[in-house]
Amino acid sequence: MRAYQFLVTLDHVKPQVWRRILVPATLDFYDLHSIIQTSIGWTDSHLFIFSIEDTVNNKTVELVGDEESVEENFALAQHYMKKPPEKGSFAEEMYQKFIRTQLLLAREVHLDDYVNVYPEFRYMYDFGDSWRHEVVLEKVVEDYMNDSPEVLEGKGTCPPEDVGGPPGYDEFKRVMKDKEDPEHDHMKAWAKSQGYRKFNLAKVNAELKEQWCIE
Repeated sequence: MRAYQFLVTLDHVKPQVWRRILVPATLDFYDLHSIIQTSIGWTDSHLFIFSIEDTVNNKTVELVGDEESVEENFALAQHYMKKPPEKGSFAEEMYQKFIRTQLLLAREVHLDDYVNVYPEFRYMYDFGDSWRHEVVLEKVVEDYMNDSPEVLEGKGTCPPEDVGGPPGYDEFKRVMKDKEDPEHDHMKAWAKSQGYRKFNLAKVNAELKEQWCIE
């Protein structure tokens, strides 16, 4: 089976969090979203978006999981067709940005459609906390023997959900290290309730195998 080897790195977090994953080439971008969630350690509790810079057509391709966003985008396109904005206006600036962005449903776009031409792209998870990941296609594996995705290696513990993005995570780590801090016990209990745990390669691969096993 043909597969893609990706390096996924979480930005603006120290110590660094990264995973090297193997993904069957037949999958789509929603599948990749699910694999990244499990591999990094997220709980798929928020919205996400992939952003691909299509330099050939001078546009940004954005892939989302919710149909509502795609429908709203289509409605806005219909509006602009009927009533183009006035030149030089703020609305015209927004329109120019709009026409250079193509919003698609991740489930309907296969990896093959883009990753071979654009091997580097972004994955944003949780628009409130804004967890940005860089995704790089490192190589294509022609003789992948598994039916399920696999994490080859990785380092770093995933931040807790809803911690407040990179700044909130920095504060979380500070409190967790200081047992004398009045918030330490509360923060420790909260982290446990969020499923905060150290990265364990074997456990992550067991989860992936269970999620992707074919009956």
